[in-house]
Order: sequence, then structure tokens, then C-alpha cells
Amino acid sequence: MFTKSMILAVAAASSAYAQQAAYAQCGGQNFQGSTTCVSGYHCVAQNSYYSQCIPGSGSGSSPTTKVTSSAASKTSATSKAAASTSPATGSGTYKASFTEYGSNDQNNSGNCNVPTTACGFYTNPGGYSAAVSQNEFGVGPGAGAGPGCGTCWRLTIETDSSGHAVSNAGNSIIVQVTNLCPASGNPLCAQNGLGGTNQYGANLNFDTCIDSGASKALFGNSGVGLGVGTAVQVDCKLWSGTVVH
Repeated sequence: MFTKSMILAVAAASSAYAQQAAYAQCGGQNFQGSTTCVSGYHCVAQNSYYSQCIPGSGSGSSPTTKVTSSAASKTSATSKAAASTSPATGSGTYKASFTEYGSNDQNNSGNCNVPTTACGFYTNPGGYSAAVSQNEFGVGPGAGAGPGCGTCWRLTIETDSSGHAVSNAGNSIIVQVTNLCPASGNPLCAQNGLGGTNQYGANLNFDTCIDSGASKALFGNSGVGLGVGTAVQVDCKLWSGTVVH
């Protein structure tokens, strides 16, 4: 028969082993799992429905509130139904996968740096651009410019699709979103909301535009065309380039 002290010991042990893994969900409305993260990561609330374990100090820390701008706060009062497709305005770090599209790609996509993008604009050479997965873009195909259009992101590549470090691990570029990477028929961009992941465990996918120079700048001489790393939304003042409508 279990004594009170044995029950407490079992409970404590269960709690110790219930820490969430790196980049895993650790909180949010209706979330019923552990709200602590493994050592080296801490739980940060991205929005009212999703908190994520991201790199930082604090072993096993509970969710902290992410400070957002007043503009982002005004948009936070969205319905629960819309939360799965609304963009991550003012969000923290996301695990991301990176691909490339445009002239001379394997799908014969054609020039990606043109005014017929889903956002209706493109960037001058030197201004890196990318299509983003539908969960961040905010609307589906044929719906025009989504709320993710014009947002800027710092992309950092770390590994190839098998999890092996690439030769230029840690290389970063800043891109502006000009196009949609649709979910339909495309597992890379079919995450279920910002808390969902694709087959590479990434919350977001950025399809870098070859014709803007983004693909070469990110992948460099790594020899890969699909990478995994992190994405952080940044102020577009940090982005270099000119938007052309």
C-alpha cells in the first residue's frame, strides 16, 4: 500500500520527467500538457493559444508573456477559429524549414520576383524575399494578399533535412514575405496553425525566392536545397531592399 510520502515522491518524479522538448508546445488555452521546458529552453507565450519552448535561460521555466506592440495587441482579440491561420505578429522564435523556388527550380516555377505574387508586389534584387507557409500567410490560394504580406523575418539555417549540421550553420538572412506557400498538396506548408509542424518538425516553412537572391544567400555553398533552422520576425527597418508594386 502506498504511503503518503511514496505518492508525493512518484508525483515529483513524474513532474521532473514531464518537461517539454525544444520548440515543443508548453502552454496556451486548453493546453493540458506540461508547462515546463528542458534545460536551456524557456516557455514563451506566442499568443493566447500557443506557448513554445525556445532557447534561453531558465531550466524548466513556466510560460512568460511575450511583450507585443500596441498594433499587435489590437489584433489579438481575434476569434479562436481564426487563430489557426492568423499571422504571428510580434512572435518569438519558430523552428522553420527552408526551401527555394523560382527560375530554374525543379518544378519550373518561373521567375518568383514578379508583381503577380499573392501579395501583389516584389522586391528589387538585393532585397531578399520568400513565400511563407499558409498558417503564417493568413489566407489561402486565390484570396489575395494575406496579413502576412510585407512582414520581415530573420532566417537562420542550422541543419539539412536529415538533421546534420550544414557547412554554413548559423548563416542568417532577412527576407520580406511576398508570396504564399499553399497548404493544399504541399506537406511542407500544411502545418495546422502555428502550433503544428511539418514533416521536419517546423512550425513555419519559408520558400526562398531564387530570383531575389535569397536562396543563394541563405544556402550558400552548403550543397542542400532544403534546410532547417529558426525564424524570428523582425522590424522591416532591418531589411535591405525596395518594394516594387
